[in-house]
Amino acid sequence: MACLVILAVLGITSCKPGGGELQAEIDQLRQLAAKGEMAELADLLDRSMVKIPAGDFKMGSQSGYEDEQPQRQIFLDAFQIDRYEVTNAQYWRFLLATQGRAPQNWLEADFPAGQGDWPVTGISWSEASAYCQWAGKRLPSEAEWEKACRGWDANTYPWGDNWELDWANTGLQVTEFWPATVEGIWELLEVSSTNQDYPHPEPVGSYPQGASAYGVMDMVGNASEWVQDWYSWQGYQDIEQRNPVGSGPPWNHSLRGSGWVDKEGEQHLVEDLSRCAKRNSAHTSNDPRLGFRCAMSIK
Repeated sequence: MACLVILAVLGITSCKPGGGELQAEIDQLRQLAAKGEMAELADLLDRSMVKIPAGDFKMGSQSGYEDEQPQRQIFLDAFQIDRYEVTNAQYWRFLLATQGRAPQNWLEADFPAGQGDWPVTGISWSEASAYCQWAGKRLPSEAEWEKACRGWDANTYPWGDNWELDWANTGLQVTEFWPATVEGIWELLEVSSTNQDYPHPEPVGSYPQGASAYGVMDMVGNASEWVQDWYSWQGYQDIEQRNPVGSGPPWNHSLRGSGWVDKEGEQHLVEDLSRCAKRNSAHTSNDPRLGFRCAMSIK
C-alpha cells in the first residue's frame, strides 16, 4: 500500500515524520522549555499522543534471540501512545501532586536546570506505572510498543531496516568515556550536566528523522522504556494472538528500546539493542537509562 494512502487512513498529514505540524510542535516544546514554562510544557506533552490503528502486525523476529521467536501475527485493538517519552517537567508535576520519590540526580523535587524537556530517567517500573495511572493512562504492552516502533512494514528500526548512527541519541557519537557500572552512569549524568561533550539524554523529539512510521519519537536512544509485561525467555510460542500482555514469570518487567549510553559503547551491541523486536529487562530499579512513555486504549 502506498505511503499516502496509508497516511490518509491514519489521519497523518506527511510521509516524513518531523515535517509540517509535527515540527511546529517540536519548536513549541523548545520554546516553552527555554522560557521555563514547565506546566504548559507538561500539558502540551500530555496531549501529544499518536493513534495506532487496530489490526495485525508481525511481532518478534525469525532470526533473533530465542525470546523473540517465533515471529507471530498479532492483532491489537486501536490504542494511543505518547509521541514522546515522559519528561522531567511532566514527572515534576506528578511529584508535586503525589509527594513521590524523586530521581537520584534531582535536588528533592527539582530536576537539574535546563532539563525540563529531557526524558525523566532513573525511574522504577512501579513509579512509571503509577505516573501513567495518575495521568489517566497506562504503560503500553510490549506488543503495542513494538507495533508503534515497527510501523506497517515490520521495520527493523523505527525508520527502516538500515542502522543510522545519527538518527538517535545512543551515545555512540561520543567515544571518550564508557562507565562500567550503574553508579558510573549516574556519575556520567552528573558530569554531563556541566560538560555536554559527554553522553547525556537530549530533549525529546531531537531526532525527528528517527521517528517511527507512525510518528512516534525516540523509540531508539534517550531512555530505555518500561512496558506493562513481565519478562520471560520463553518467546512467543504460546502468546495470545489478540492483545497479548506477558504475565510471567513475575520476576522482572520488560524493557524496550536502547538508552542514551551503553556500558560497553560497542556499536554492534547498541544496534542490536535498538531493534524494535529486541526484548530486555532490568536487574535494578535505579538505572539512569530507564524511562517510559504512556499509552491509552481507544474504546
